[in-house]
Formats: sequence, C-alpha cells, structure tokens
Amino acid sequence: MTAAALPTGSVLTTSSAGARAVAARHAARDRDGRVQQVLALSALMMYLTVAAWLSAHDLVFPDAMSRVANGYYVLFSRDPHLAAIGFVWNPLPSLLTMPLLLATPLWPALAGHALAGCIVSSLCGAYTVGRFHGLTRDLGAGPATAAALTVLMAVHPLVLLSAATGASEAMLLAVCVYTARHLLRWLQTDDPWALVHVGLGTGLAYLVRYEALAIGVSVGLLVLCVSLLRARRRSRPWTVSLLDVTLAVTPLAATFALWSLASRIIMGSWLETFTSQYGNSAQVGTARETIDAVTGGTGMGHAAAYLLAQLVHTAPLAPPLLLFALVAAWVRADARILAPTVVLGAVLGFQELTFLFGMSFGWMRFQIAAVPLGLLAAACLCGAVRSAGLRSDGHRLPAAFVTLLLVVGLTIAMPLAWIGEADPLLAREETLARESASAGQYVMTDRIASDIDAMSLPDGSVVTDVAYSFAVVLASDRPKQFVITPDRDFTVALNDPGGYGVRFALVTSRQDSSADAVATRYPGIFDDGGGVATLARQWQDDSGFTWRLYRFDDETPSD
Repeated sequence: MTAAALPTGSVLTTSSAGARAVAARHAARDRDGRVQQVLALSALMMYLTVAAWLSAHDLVFPDAMSRVANGYYVLFSRDPHLAAIGFVWNPLPSLLTMPLLLATPLWPALAGHALAGCIVSSLCGAYTVGRFHGLTRDLGAGPATAAALTVLMAVHPLVLLSAATGASEAMLLAVCVYTARHLLRWLQTDDPWALVHVGLGTGLAYLVRYEALAIGVSVGLLVLCVSLLRARRRSRPWTVSLLDVTLAVTPLAATFALWSLASRIIMGSWLETFTSQYGNSAQVGTARETIDAVTGGTGMGHAAAYLLAQLVHTAPLAPPLLLFALVAAWVRADARILAPTVVLGAVLGFQELTFLFGMSFGWMRFQIAAVPLGLLAAACLCGAVRSAGLRSDGHRLPAAFVTLLLVVGLTIAMPLAWIGEADPLLAREETLARESASAGQYVMTDRIASDIDAMSLPDGSVVTDVAYSFAVVLASDRPKQFVITPDRDFTVALNDPGGYGVRFALVTSRQDSSADAVATRYPGIFDDGGGVATLARQWQDDSGFTWRLYRFDDETPSD
C-alpha cells in the first residue's frame, strides 16, 4: 500500500505520535538541563563553603598555594612579567587565578590564603558535576539514577577536597569530563564537530597537567581504530581515519610543542619538570627514602601494593564495575563506555605507572580519576538493565532492583574513602596539611610577612627562594621588597647583594629546602650565616619548623 493509499487517520496518528516523541525528548532534555544547573550550583556552594572552612583553619595544600603564587608573581612581584609564571608546572591553573588576584589589595586572603585558587577549583568542580550528570544520562542511566550517581561523585572526599583546596586535579577532571562527553557523542554520531571539541579538551588538558599526554595517546588510538572500522569499505580508509585523529589530537600536539619551545627559549630546557632542580623529578628523587619507607621498601611490588591499598580506599568498586561495563558493551555492541574509559583510564594509568617506575610521590589525590570512572561504569550498567526493562515489562522490576543495588553498594563503599583520607600512610599529603595547621605553620608565615613589612625596607631588600618561601611572599603587603627566583635579575642580585641593595636573606633549613638557591650560593647560611651574614630574626612553629632572616655583612663577596 502506498503512502497515498493510507487512510487519512493513520497518517495523522503517525504524525501526531512522532510529534509527541519529539516533544517528549525536548522536555526530557530541558528537565536534565535544570537538574544539572541545580546540582552544579549546589556543588559550587558546598565547595566554596568547605574552602572557606579549610582556609579559616589554615588547612592549606602547598601544591595548590604554589600555583596561586606563580600567578601572583606575574602581577605583583618586583619584576612582573608573564614568564614569572614558571615552566615547571603547566600554566592554566595559575593563569585562571590572575583575574581574581587583581583584587588582592582589597581582599588579601585571595593570595595570602590561596583563596583565588580555591574559587577557581570550586568553579571547576561545579562544572564537572553538571557535565558528569549529562554524561551519566548519555550512558543510559535514568533520571533518578543519574542524579544519585552525580551526588555520590560530588561528595566523594577526593573530588570535594580537590575542588575546595585549589588542587589542579579539579580542573583536570573538568576537562576530562568535557572531553569524554564529546568523544561519546562522536562514537554515537560520527560528527567531526564533536572531534573538534575532543581536540580542544586534550589541548586544554595539557595546559593543566602532564597526564594529558596519556589522554592524547589513548584518545588518538581509539579514534583511529573506530574510524578505520567505519571507513573500511571506503576507497581511502586511512586518509579519513588520519583526518579524524588529526582533529582529536592536533591541539594537544601544538600545545605541547609551543609550551616546550617557550620553555627552551626562556629557560634553556625543553621540559623543566624533568631538568629543573625544582621539578617533579628532582623533588621525587629527594623524597625517595621517605616514599620507600611508606610503601614498605623498594621495587615495584611494594609500590603496587601501596597503589592497590589507595585504590581500595578510594574507589573499591571501580575495577569490577568497569570490567562488567566493558563486557556488557561488547555483548550489546555499544561503544559509549569507551569514551570515559580511554580519557579517565589514561589519567589513572599514567599516575599508577609513574609511581611504579619511581617518578611520582603517589599522593592519594592521584587516584581521583578512579572515582568518576567507577561511577560512570555503574551508569553504563544501569543504562543496560534499564534498556532491557523498557523493552520488556517482565524485566522492569529486576532492572530496578539491579540499579538500586548498584547505587546502594556505591553509597556503602563511600566511608572507605573518608577512612583512607584519615590514614597517615595512604593520605600523606592530607596528613602533612593537618600537621602543618596544628603546628601553626601558616600563622608563622603570616607573622614573618608582617614582621618584615614592619621593617619598611626598600624594594629588593630581601632575597629568598620562593620555591619554599611562597607563603611568606603571598602574605606580605609589600611583595616588592623581596628579590625572588622568578625575577630576571635574581642570580646577579644573589651573587652581588651589596651591589644590588640586597640587605637580607630569608632561608629555612636545608633539610626542608634541598634546592634553595640562596643556601646553595652561600653554604651554611642557615646554620650560622655561612661567613657572609649575621642572624637578624628567627621564627619557629610548634613543630620546630624554622625560618631565619640574615643580614648580609658589608664585606659579602661578589662574583
């Protein structure tokens, strides 16, 4: 029967049903959008509240504060210039704090307590929460399940603390979720515009953290394989596939090349994190004995056991859930779960491998990618059983039961993460933050800054290595009185303090500052002045952590 021969009522009924289906999809999309906004705004308020509480109790993470400091030097140091942001760490976390840091004269805590970084990371955390909800829906989870999984992700201690403390992991997670969602859309639609967004995500990720290199490799391989499968019956499948890969990874390659080139031109090395005395490699090497003591010994076996203990406390259900989700995806010929797997899995795999090979501190926060990965695997499984339930009335009750079981199981496992955060062996960085706060370390650095400010010194009077004294400089109302390592004339001023008007050196013990440029230039200066300076002031917190201010003698030798 032709369309013209169909009864008029049948045509109208079909058209009406199609219109209702389209309207229902639009209504569901609007509802999801409103839910995402509510979840994101709620998360933002929670993260900002926690950030304010942590700041009020001096619970500050030095890594996060140092990234705020890098942005601060660009604006307020004695020698403000863009390269002062440094090349050891990726620049985006510091760059995004700079607009907020402009208000430091009105609100000193933005710098002094690193609140600028906390605000930026809270915004990133809120964005992640909203996008994560959309990703769970894209994977097939129902509205209630998606909301529950999103809440579990938002309140997980690793996610919460990263968002509230200014940690760069919050920004990396935001970029990863953005990248994964657009990669999923490409897997569903083969739309090249989605790959443009994927490329933007990988490029931004490298400006946040080095794990982006692993993301680029894994995403590139997935896009290549999927594109080849799709184009296998075309005349030039490799050409089409390589074009897709180019869209996905070229921004990352360009970002890597340009950042490395800038580092080479300005600093003289391609990758400062490996070659600098302040870089990750040098820091891990210095802390090697401490790390081995925590893991129970040297070798990959001890390191692997330590990582497993961290993972069990962080996301114990993530590995089995991901395995089941991948099996279900294979059975159902549904590739959607591959998107978050290759993005977040690359981050997690990068962190685990670098620790196994002795190139990482193995902080607890490095396990953060396992949290959304496990929850997204659960969303995929919930989507699979929900789809089966929608196809058959007889499967609806079992599907609902399986979904409820997954959500309840994930909720019950949550306290393990909080227990892990309280474990001094597994959560060493968090333990150090608590110990520093209880010892009054940041009360001491505030006092150092105020005492030096009260001396009313001219600009460039105090030389110090801000790899260690950044908290003092951030707390000071007169940052230009310091000659700091990012200053372009730091080395010549350090070599000839008298000739450059440098009157004092601010140093801490070599045990706590192994690469301190001032102590390297003047050996023994912390202990007794090193024959070139006289002790002027000393400050000490309750743990014995000590800073000393030395006045250079008039006859200090110069190079």
